[in-house]
Amino acid sequence: MSFLSRNIVSLLIVFLIPSLLPAEEIIARVPIQCRLLEGWDADRNSWRAAIEHSDFELSEGASQTKQRSNHPEQNLSQVMMILAYAEPNQGKNRKSDLETAQQEFKERVEAAMKSIDELFEKEKAIAIKRGNTHAADLIERQRERFKEKRILPSVIRTTHFEKEIVIAVTALQKAYHSEILESTRGGNKAKASWLETKAYNEISPCLFDGRRTYIREGGAVYAIQPDHSWLEVKNKGKSHVRFHEAARKSDYIELKSKTTDVRARLYNDRVSVKHGYYPWRHFKNGRWAQ
Repeated sequence: MSFLSRNIVSLLIVFLIPSLLPAEEIIARVPIQCRLLEGWDADRNSWRAAIEHSDFELSEGASQTKQRSNHPEQNLSQVMMILAYAEPNQGKNRKSDLETAQQEFKERVEAAMKSIDELFEKEKAIAIKRGNTHAADLIERQRERFKEKRILPSVIRTTHFEKEIVIAVTALQKAYHSEILESTRGGNKAKASWLETKAYNEISPCLFDGRRTYIREGGAVYAIQPDHSWLEVKNKGKSHVRFHEAARKSDYIELKSKTTDVRARLYNDRVSVKHGYYPWRHFKNGRWAQ
């Protein structure tokens, strides 16, 4: 018996026993039987021993099983249909890890955006109910700022929102990194570059500006307030200086004192100050609080 014939007979043993095994168990046996075929010797004794072992495991309803096994040509077309269509369909319907990550990213971001919008509505309704129209207007302005410039608001709590966004972005970045690494190893640099651009375009809308608290060397702290002003607290809370936000750039936020002609720029690693017409100068080191 040729090797191809032995393969077909073995597959018949696995597939053509619907009266004895449920479909899930039949499918589960296919990889095992195929792996066994690869290690079988050409000797007829090895073939016979394997068949006897399979018959022993499927002893219930043996007469029906043997009848089908002795006449494989009766169901050969059915087996060939299974072999021809089962695997391609499985591959077609299976999502890649990146596609799965993209779907999860989309769902998580949509849920987070919905939750923060509900918070805006809730806080605005409370302000209106209390007759505080100024607070209601401030909430609405910060909501528009959040939507247009992706700046996190200071009038509502955003801890849960930030956590969900970080989880979503991190998971998608990991999936993209894996795909990019695989393309690079395979020598497909063009695809790797395309994936990097695609990842940036997909993730960048969800990178929100959360710079709201700054710690300066010496113990001073700058913190944004609910009314969008900034308060510098120093000397262990004994001194307070009020600022308003004059500019917000990618590498710094510029503050201007409300009472004096003093400006401060809060960088990722330092604070620069400016008095009147004098040029900017380094003041002290500092960092954004996480």
